[in-house]
Amino acid sequence: MPNRFMKELVAYNWLKIFRAFPAVLVLGMFFLATFSNCDKATKKTNKTIAADKTIQQKDTNKVADLRSHLSAIESNIKAAGLIDIQLLNPDIQVFLRYASDNNFLHQNLYDAFNKAYLADECAKKIALAQTFLSRTKPGFKLLVWDAARPVSAQQLMWDALDMPFEERTKYVSNPKNHSLHNYGCAVDLTIQDSLENELDMGTDFDDFDTLAQPQFEWLCLQRGTLNPTQIENRKLLRSLMKKAGFTILPSEWWHFNCCSRVYAKEHYIVVE
Repeated sequence: MPNRFMKELVAYNWLKIFRAFPAVLVLGMFFLATFSNCDKATKKTNKTIAADKTIQQKDTNKVADLRSHLSAIESNIKAAGLIDIQLLNPDIQVFLRYASDNNFLHQNLYDAFNKAYLADECAKKIALAQTFLSRTKPGFKLLVWDAARPVSAQQLMWDALDMPFEERTKYVSNPKNHSLHNYGCAVDLTIQDSLENELDMGTDFDDFDTLAQPQFEWLCLQRGTLNPTQIENRKLLRSLMKKAGFTILPSEWWHFNCCSRVYAKEHYIVVE
């Protein structure tokens, strides 16, 4: 009897184990899959972290290169003894168009370099022009598009113009001869009203059409391609700059020189 009872008990226990086996099997597979996924997730996370570190390193290198380039530009400018014009008159606004892609080359030539530097004499003259503007038109401000320009940027502009040599020299000075911009002795600018809207000058900066040339304004006015308001706005800019001691360029309404190229070569250092 005891033997029979023991046999039945053993058989009963095995039956319980057999019935529970699928659940144990499923549970085991669940834990195995979980550990496997955790391992994969860990590996994936490690890969992601590694990829992020690579991207961060590239960004760090890019920033380092940018700072190095900016440092080189500013070092050359400071070595040339040029002055940040906003230090002389903070009312002057600055948006260097060649520090953006909003220019005729559609590319950034200055990276993040965005300060307007000029030679001492030129910087004082533009500060004076802003003073005249503030007295004549309270709240109005000069907006500088370009000032001191490295010769390297000058070369890029020269190479980009697809036109005959004689025609090209009307818009960009030959880098071999050095532009007045390269000495910090020329400035490109316009005027903002009290609401920070640019006055309508008839064309944008770096427009190579005859509309942009002061020497043809009378003809454009007769033809109706420039209106009286646009002409008056240009005259306002010219009167301020002339009164401050600048001279105009007959092919660009936005460009003004503070001295001759001969004088610049004798008294100032070129910015490479």
